[in-house]
Amino acid sequence: MKYTHLFAALLFLLITNSAYGQETFPPDRPGIGNGSAITPNNMLGVEAGLQFTTSEFVDQFDVGQLLLRYGLAEKLEIRALLNSYSSATLNTPTEELTNSGFNDVALGAKYNIIPTNENRPNVSALLEVSLPFGSDAFTADEVVPVVGILADQTLGDFWGISSNFGYTFGAGDLEDSWLYTLTPGFTLPGNENIAGYAGYAGYAGMYYGEGVNQHWLEGGMTYSLENGSQLDVNLGYETEGEIFFIGAGFAIGL
Repeated sequence: MKYTHLFAALLFLLITNSAYGQETFPPDRPGIGNGSAITPNNMLGVEAGLQFTTSEFVDQFDVGQLLLRYGLAEKLEIRALLNSYSSATLNTPTEELTNSGFNDVALGAKYNIIPTNENRPNVSALLEVSLPFGSDAFTADEVVPVVGILADQTLGDFWGISSNFGYTFGAGDLEDSWLYTLTPGFTLPGNENIAGYAGYAGYAGMYYGEGVNQHWLEGGMTYSLENGSQLDVNLGYETEGEIFFIGAGFAIGL
């Protein structure tokens, strides 16, 4: 598929041209939530990936998941979620309908409000605004603001925990919704380049439909390369709608 080849070429280009010895870039991917760490000042962070999602009636393939993050100051980063090109197939007893196109994009910022120390977590605030620039089949058709609080706490040499608490302001036909995540993570003793996580993400209310809750169980692994970039694999399962996803991606600071 041509989009897969494009992704592979971009991955190779970014990794081979990254600078050694620079300050470490803290990726937000691959989990459903976001980390509290801020992109270092004057660094551009690039995150991207692939994902396949399947349920009883719909199969969807996303290429991109592109997030750009720039460190504007020590405690502030600006963000552009350019998102994905998606192809979704609806399977019914009578027909198979496929739609392809781009998702909506979002612009935002993350600000560190409580720096970490030995006794307290690192806490940041997130503000994003989704803009209805996507294709007809993948757009919300509304400007959608999102606010959130992100926290990360180290629990020892190899363990930590991340949590998010966010709120989406519905507009038009869209419903307000809450997002909350709780995600323990770890690094492997003897190999700090390999890390993993497993956790929970819950949505109370969704963008589409009324009173719909989602309960996601997710997990994944990351591998840090010598040049500061990160590769990842991830998967998740939604218990109410029986939706499963699996993905892979990378992140790098330039």
